[in-house]
Amino acid sequence: MTYDRYTSIVEELKQSLKELEASQSQHPLIQQYINEEITEVKQALSRVRDNQYGYCELSGQEIPFDYMLMNPTCTTIEDAFEWRRFGKISSYS
Repeated sequence: MTYDRYTSIVEELKQSLKELEASQSQHPLIQQYINEEITEVKQALSRVRDNQYGYCELSGQEIPFDYMLMNPTCTTIEDAFEWRRFGKISSYS
């Protein structure tokens, strides 16, 4: 993986982490979602540092770049394809 290819995604992840860490909710369920998202973003940034970002944790195959753009915290190709199932990405990309 070339860091340059993912620079904009990594910067977005860093900004999202700052915003999420500053977020607080009085509602326990919403706070749980915020905490889960913080964990996912931190794990994605850890994969960047370990030069594993953009690769499937199960197969080791590279996750298509367009899918990483749509779901920058995905860890498997299956997770990435979930976005297509919900109509987030054209099936022709």
